Amino acid sequence: MKHLLSLICLLSALSLQAQTFLFTGEIADDKANRLTSAVAVLLNPSDSTMQYYAITGSNGRFEIRNIKNGSYLLQISLLGYNTLYRRISIPLPEGEDAGTFILIQKVFKMDDVTVTGERIPIRIKKDTLEYDARSYKVKTDGVAEDLLRNLPGIEVDRSGNVKAMGENVKNVLVDGKEFFSGDPKVATKNLPADAIKKVQLFNKKSEESQFTGIDDGLRNPTVNLVLEENKKTGIFGNVEGGAGTGDHATTGAKVYRFTKQTQFAALGMYNNINQYGFSLGDYINYSGGLSSFSDHSGRIALAGDNDFPVDYGQPVYGKGSNGAAGLNFSVSGSPNDRILFSYLGNGSSRDLTGSSISRNFIPEGSYRTDQTFKEQKRDSTHRISFGLRKMTGEKQNIIINGGFGINSNGNPVNLVSGNFLNNEQQNLLQKLSAEQNSTISGNADALYLLKVNEGRTIFRFSGKADITDDNSRTRFNDTLEYLSPYQMITSSQFYNFRSSSGNYSAGTSLSLRLSKLSFAEFSVKGGLRTEYIRRKQGDLPLSVPDPALSPGFMKHEEYIRPAISWKRGTQISQLILSIGSEAGKFYTSLNHDDPQLKSYFYLNPQLSWEYDYRSGRRLNLSYSSVVNTPAAYQLLPVVNNLNPLILSYGNRDLKPEQVNEARMSWWLFDQFSFTSFLASLSMTYTKDKINIARNIDDKLNETVSLVNVRDDYAAGADLDFATPIKPLGVRINFDLSERFNRGISIINNTENINTIISHRLSLKIDNRKKEKWDIEAGTAVTITGSRYSVQNSFNNVYSDISWFSEISYTPGIHFNIKASADITNYSARSFSGARLIPLAGAEASWHFMKYQRGSLTLTATDLLNRNTGLQRLSEINYLTERRTDMLGRYFLLSFRYRLNRNGGNKGSVDIQVRKR
Repeated sequence: MKHLLSLICLLSALSLQAQTFLFTGEIADDKANRLTSAVAVLLNPSDSTMQYYAITGSNGRFEIRNIKNGSYLLQISLLGYNTLYRRISIPLPEGEDAGTFILIQKVFKMDDVTVTGERIPIRIKKDTLEYDARSYKVKTDGVAEDLLRNLPGIEVDRSGNVKAMGENVKNVLVDGKEFFSGDPKVATKNLPADAIKKVQLFNKKSEESQFTGIDDGLRNPTVNLVLEENKKTGIFGNVEGGAGTGDHATTGAKVYRFTKQTQFAALGMYNNINQYGFSLGDYINYSGGLSSFSDHSGRIALAGDNDFPVDYGQPVYGKGSNGAAGLNFSVSGSPNDRILFSYLGNGSSRDLTGSSISRNFIPEGSYRTDQTFKEQKRDSTHRISFGLRKMTGEKQNIIINGGFGINSNGNPVNLVSGNFLNNEQQNLLQKLSAEQNSTISGNADALYLLKVNEGRTIFRFSGKADITDDNSRTRFNDTLEYLSPYQMITSSQFYNFRSSSGNYSAGTSLSLRLSKLSFAEFSVKGGLRTEYIRRKQGDLPLSVPDPALSPGFMKHEEYIRPAISWKRGTQISQLILSIGSEAGKFYTSLNHDDPQLKSYFYLNPQLSWEYDYRSGRRLNLSYSSVVNTPAAYQLLPVVNNLNPLILSYGNRDLKPEQVNEARMSWWLFDQFSFTSFLASLSMTYTKDKINIARNIDDKLNETVSLVNVRDDYAAGADLDFATPIKPLGVRINFDLSERFNRGISIINNTENINTIISHRLSLKIDNRKKEKWDIEAGTAVTITGSRYSVQNSFNNVYSDISWFSEISYTPGIHFNIKASADITNYSARSFSGARLIPLAGAEASWHFMKYQRGSLTLTATDLLNRNTGLQRLSEINYLTERRTDMLGRYFLLSFRYRLNRNGGNKGSVDIQVRKR
């Protein structure tokens, strides 16, 4: 890693030593008015790709630095004006300042240059940045993600997450339409870059706001991929397959068909190299859902209890084979009418071996839990999504979304667990279990909007339904040994569990225009939720349910939420004030006993203010309050003894939580320098937080139940800064994240106040011009500190430091190579020891055949064979380190064949020089 960073520094130093030049000028119209936001670009005359650029400020001047000597085509453009072209040589013979360039609004014909099929790399259209895809070089088999990496103002991290203008992009459209239900990475990771004509970047308002004209304050940074016209006349895509060492193999196909009215895509893949599907949703489904991240403890799950990888692209633990298929179809009768349909299916078979060490805190001291486990997970998931957009004239709009899913999985587990007090083992649990699970779910929501009185009155009606049915069958054999005094307990049982739920709601609202800028809204929403739990448990082989362990439990809830809102919107600000309330009741019934009823009433005020005080400057303030009632599994008072060392109980007397959250953010984006800055602060106060009460006896048996604690506090702060450093030819991205949480749990009837503070600092540097070289390097440091009121001696601080670098080189259309290196260092403090995990990989591709339709790629993964799955987690009253096996080193040779026949440099600038 040190050698790589030295190489990067050396390359930067050499670039500084090379002689470069400055080019400045002024852009005005034919009336001598200086023009703001005009784009001056130096193009490569041979292929019209962008080499250097600048955007004029309020004074109409531009400045381009660090230009290499040579011949260029100068292109000056601004929306509404005729584009100007001129051949220039750098350095200019008359000096650095080229004087004033005039743009006019009539047909402009230069005496010495005629331009046809013009290509403008960047256009600024009011609130939209538009990039011409052909002005940016991408490797021959690149996808949309590779193109986005090259665009000024857009950043793509190594996991494929996209940031634009400093904000996270969660909405990627294709020709202005949703693609695979709007999952952004399905588009960015799969659509070929050579199919894209333009990339448009803007803040998208909600569909409701666009129709009604009433700004609801909702903004989604959106990327729209506009396809080439010649890609809408046939089928394009690719097929591929590969094989490598250790019997590793991969195969896949992608087929696309787009027209002005229809959108069709079919994706398929199979591999045994831990490549999980097309998106984050696939990653979760492949892994068996959120439950796959459990620690086999048997504890009742709470939010934040699992170390869940929030970014697609995180390590995949274990070894297995995976298959996936996807289908997307939409048809549009008009720009405002369309039908959407998509299907994503996947299946996986994963073997996982690992171990964990946990430190558990009690008032008298601490004890250690050691576990080893072996799993054989088998999963399959099928998900269908659909949607309808129907606008009737200018007064009525109907929006419908829905979906249906089926998931099944099996998971035999071999677990050995032991507890140690003062390094002396107290007990030993050996567990063999096998689980089969199936889940069916469905959801639908509809929205109807009607404008009356010429838009002065808006009527809104909405409805929503969600249903889930989950079935599992588990067989387990336990051998539990207590060592002092010695005692052995064996158990062989069945555990059949079924949970079904339904959530139904409907609401209506009436918006009245009070003035040109303000509206009043009166709304009411009502709903009901039902949850049923049916559990059968007993001894094998008789399979007779034990009444004490086989409850039937039901929760039924009804609620109503009236609210009054005032909304005021101008060109630069949107203010929403709302006062609402929630009144409800829920009752529970255990084994058909007399229902226990609980009623609740809360006031839930809300505030939202957005202030765009200058172009590219935005201030946001918001406050919201919501009510969370306990779920049925949290209320169930019957013991869960799947882990005999940890007996878990729900609590029928739990009260609802009220979560109050305030957020503030300041956003800056300078379209002239493509500098972005985002600062945000959030604070959360939860009243009657549902948390854990633990009791540990002298044999280290643990009893876990749920209780309401008086409060819980959380806060977070984030800074994100990105800017180009033009003299060095690089871009930097700096992130600082701070997290604070103060929670309360009960340990042996003693209140434990746990405070967790984490700091994360990351720095990434990459080169701006990616014509041939794409170099990216960075580091991240995470420091976590925990304090426990039960014993200050347990207070601890631990840190993780990681470095990464990635270099790719594309000398031409036939060849490209890539190498990457990652080093993660885990500190020893508070855990079993320091860990250093180095990863290295490389890839080389050769493109051949006509139009480079064929390619061979050799991939080397984990060259040092040092990859180790490691997770560290700090929770309210325990620390856990989990280690699992990984795929390890392998080499893979693959072949890809592109189906489309289009080649050449379509639409490039054609320059004809006239001789006088």
